[in-house]
Amino acid sequence: MKEVVYHGSPIGNLDFIKASKSTHQKECIYGSKLLVVAMLFIGKGLGDLDTKISTLDKDKVELIERREGVLDSLYNKEGYIYELDGSTFNHYDYLWSLEVISFEKEIKALKKIYYKNILKALEEEEKKGNIIIYRYPNRPKDVPMDNSDLIEKFIRFEKNGIKGAVDRLLRVYPEFKEKIKKENSKD
Repeated sequence: MKEVVYHGSPIGNLDFIKASKSTHQKECIYGSKLLVVAMLFIGKGLGDLDTKISTLDKDKVELIERREGVLDSLYNKEGYIYELDGSTFNHYDYLWSLEVISFEKEIKALKKIYYKNILKALEEEEKKGNIIIYRYPNRPKDVPMDNSDLIEKFIRFEKNGIKGAVDRLLRVYPEFKEKIKKENSKD
């Protein structure tokens, strides 16, 4: 049997999943060997500015809502999971541990799974023990309430060639302006 990779999308009429430019500045198709991880990427929002997604172990994740109402706006809607042939997907060091990518231009979908409500599906996955969901203001102790853990990360993004990363951070968290100036002056 072929190894299957899952790809999440808010679009339901896709026969082929096409490559697009990633946050890593590469034309690729993202996927995961875990269904719950693919679900997390259906919600199109502001990525790390909205949520923190972490690996707890090799097959369990945690989802942390950074601001009130974000999970509802991202996932309280329908979505689709596409099963893809995993033979061209690989993991690379610059990816999150539960992500894989393919550099194919497009890959035919083997199967499509429809979810009427992604948030409810994620909550079901939580009941199965596949994910831990923290709704704002609840969060693990290692994630600061003011989300200042994002500052160093977005400065690093900018230094690694992701143009406008710090500006995107400041649009959502303008209160970080002085802290960013201070961090940048250390260089």
